[in-house]
Amino acid sequence: MKTVPAFWFEPQPWIDGCWHRGTEPCAVRNPATGEILATVARADAALTARAIDSAAVALAAWKECPAAERGEILKRTAGLLISRRDAFARLLTAEQGKPWAQAAGEVDYAASFFQWFGEEARRVQGRIVPHPQAGREFLVEHRPAGVAGLITPWNFPLAQGAKKVAAALAAGCTAVWKPAEVTPLVALALAPLLAEAGLPAGVLQILPGQGSVIGPVLASHPAVAVLSLTGSTATGSGLMAAAAAGIKRVSLELGGNAPFIILPDADLELAANDLVRLKTFVSGQVCVTANRVFVHQSVEGLVIEKVAARLEALRVGNGLADGIDAGPLIHRGACDGVGALVAEAVADGARVVVANHSYLSDSALDTNAFFPPTLLSGVHDSMRLAREEIFGPVIPLLSYRTVADAVERANATPYGLAAYVYGADLARCRAVASRLEVGIVGVNEWRPLKAEIPFGGVKHSGIGAEGGEEGIREFLETRVVSMPKAGIEG
Repeated sequence: MKTVPAFWFEPQPWIDGCWHRGTEPCAVRNPATGEILATVARADAALTARAIDSAAVALAAWKECPAAERGEILKRTAGLLISRRDAFARLLTAEQGKPWAQAAGEVDYAASFFQWFGEEARRVQGRIVPHPQAGREFLVEHRPAGVAGLITPWNFPLAQGAKKVAAALAAGCTAVWKPAEVTPLVALALAPLLAEAGLPAGVLQILPGQGSVIGPVLASHPAVAVLSLTGSTATGSGLMAAAAAGIKRVSLELGGNAPFIILPDADLELAANDLVRLKTFVSGQVCVTANRVFVHQSVEGLVIEKVAARLEALRVGNGLADGIDAGPLIHRGACDGVGALVAEAVADGARVVVANHSYLSDSALDTNAFFPPTLLSGVHDSMRLAREEIFGPVIPLLSYRTVADAVERANATPYGLAAYVYGADLARCRAVASRLEVGIVGVNEWRPLKAEIPFGGVKHSGIGAEGGEEGIREFLETRVVSMPKAGIEG
């Protein structure tokens, strides 16, 4: 059993390169055991405004800092993260619940964004455009937008922060980061690393606290130019409405209802393996996880057999223990929500094929925070479980007769974040992928997200992109200068 590391940070707001006493304390718990890990001092509205003001002051120097220098700070941060992978992973597992191996993977994933945007910082380049009038030219410049307000979720508390923080700082923006209230520790743990890497005081503020308190200040403060949120569609809609009064730019990565389409000629071993990995990754609490699994009726029986065997073999428990495949949900309320969806589906005719309760054998666990990895057959499109984001380790199988039918049903949702297609005929896989109304498609791959590529949703799943060269553009403004060409005469 791995242990929770000793803290190298303070559980309180980070402003101007220093720890600040917050206001109302909030307990952060290990969801697997219910143990209190820390009592965190939350930022109130006044402290949030102070942090924004500090970021606004720091902006003047940071945006003029050479891009290569900004990039080196970010790349040093990546190296420091990798060098302390184990400690960050143990802390992440303790406060979020995911198994240590998944947490270590998240540390590497977070570091990849600091590395990528550290390199991208020097690639923010303008251009010269010919002018229709003789003797003149256009200069197109890309400038930092200003102070960025960053709001991140609890399922990837380190990686989601790294995506936004690294892109904003690479662009020359300063930032105020509000991590999720239930998982603020890894965000605060990042502050000393950034300082060690050379980040000047005031460039990044980290504010643990309630979204209902901090969010409105970020949305209304005149110094904040950009708001970037990863969260639910309802939260994103509310933030967008609040930001409208100040005409602030908004980037949103929101909820999903991802289809996982298994074509008749698919490698069923690969499809079953990847499906179970995807649905037990962070115990299914991932916006891009498979929410509806469309299986051709000719292979449905085989898919059920293979997926059921893999689910039954999983070890579910405390993520700090060795050999654990899936951990708890974030809290008991999350289990209640997933349980209600499953109960409704069963009442409407779905069948529970497998439900893995292996965690019940560990008396040290808060078993009310665990949900059994579950396989459901006989699911229909009209069930709430097929229409809403499940956010739990539940695999609902929906049978289809034709590929065209599967694609049509896959698109019959207001969400459009991710999709997965498994098949042997790559031309057909490509044709299916091109017809899916989503931001990213994995073909015979369960985890296509990488720092080098843009990721964002369509429809109700979001606006804007993170990662790739597009990610830094969310924090840049374009300015055009029309001017005479310089002559050579003195």
